Amino acid sequence: MSMRTSLKEWAKENKVWEPKTWRIFLEKDLVPFYKQAYTLNALHEFLKSEKICGKSSLADIEDTLKNKIKVAIYGGVEPNKDFSTSFAKFMYDNFGICAENAPSFEESIKHYESWGDGIKVSVNPNSWINSIPIGSLVDKLRDLIQWNLCRELGIKLSEIGIQESYPYPPFEAIEPNTLLPQAGEKPEKLVSLINEFKQKALDLSIGVNPFTTFVFYARTIPLLVLMEYLECDINKIIKLANFLGLKAYSMIDQREVSLPTKSPDKVILLLTSNSLSYKILELRGYLEKVDPTIKQVHENVIKEAINQIHVTFEPWKDYEPIFSFLSEILKDRNWISLNVENGRITKLRSGYRKIELPSKIWLRDFLIKISPIVSAGIVRFSFSMTQLEFHPFAKEWIDKVMENEGKA
Repeated sequence: MSMRTSLKEWAKENKVWEPKTWRIFLEKDLVPFYKQAYTLNALHEFLKSEKICGKSSLADIEDTLKNKIKVAIYGGVEPNKDFSTSFAKFMYDNFGICAENAPSFEESIKHYESWGDGIKVSVNPNSWINSIPIGSLVDKLRDLIQWNLCRELGIKLSEIGIQESYPYPPFEAIEPNTLLPQAGEKPEKLVSLINEFKQKALDLSIGVNPFTTFVFYARTIPLLVLMEYLECDINKIIKLANFLGLKAYSMIDQREVSLPTKSPDKVILLLTSNSLSYKILELRGYLEKVDPTIKQVHENVIKEAINQIHVTFEPWKDYEPIFSFLSEILKDRNWISLNVENGRITKLRSGYRKIELPSKIWLRDFLIKISPIVSAGIVRFSFSMTQLEFHPFAKEWIDKVMENEGKA
């Protein structure tokens, strides 16, 4: 597919197997995103703090903060005007700040109009910032930056603008209350921060960012396929695998093997938990919460892959029973299990349905053939390589293989 072609050239030109290449990803992508997330989380925690929600009423809040909180709860709300464009609605939707634990923005406004400064300020959980969840994202980013990239690259946090002690704020940390406008001021600083945060999330997403896209592509891949893709020798692959946290396993007996190996055609690389690859891919769920369009971007990549990946399954008579079974199963299930004996696939099953294969195909051959659609995210499989899970778009690809008698 076109994305893969450009990704291939990018990976070779940037020598992706060299750890120093990943310093670019650290400094240009992760650190700015961490600083933005840290600041937004600090504002969220500030709004929930004893200084604001801990007071019995808005009137009891320190004078320097009182007006700003009042603007956050009621700012821009005017008679006969559309409340949805108000700053208060913006703060309710994004940070959940409201009066008296109101279940809706309209109820919050009613409480304020009834009791004025007598309301108790609340922050409800039904907000964009809480749905991410922002605190957990900050922790994941800090862990990835500090314990994976910085440690592997021999870089101190202070070298990239982050303080060395908990809670690891940026050197140029923004005081949360300065993000909130006074009456009559425009919330340009806060709106700009949120927009930049959403844009950086998109910039980090799979299908957009070459580093995260490469990790996604290489997370589960036969050794020979990766060597051919990067056009490099085994020593560079070993360096890359060690850095990303990919371990080698035999596609014959599913046991871990050491690299280099005398049988590269029988080895597959799989990501391991707590590895750099694992933690980078773990960000995906958070990014999609930051901006739902990110999920659509990734789905568009998969749709493109369905149209552009070309694989031939020969001899077709051996593979046809597999695809016939898949075409039927994927109408109401999205997974199958493979029974493997001595490296060959003997049976397929999904729930109560199963078939025995007339021709016992080598698991190795099957995994190598489907590796392009695995890399694209159409299919993923378990650590044992015998449990396959299919994306909802996979049936379109399966049916195309069937229609073209083994060619897609």
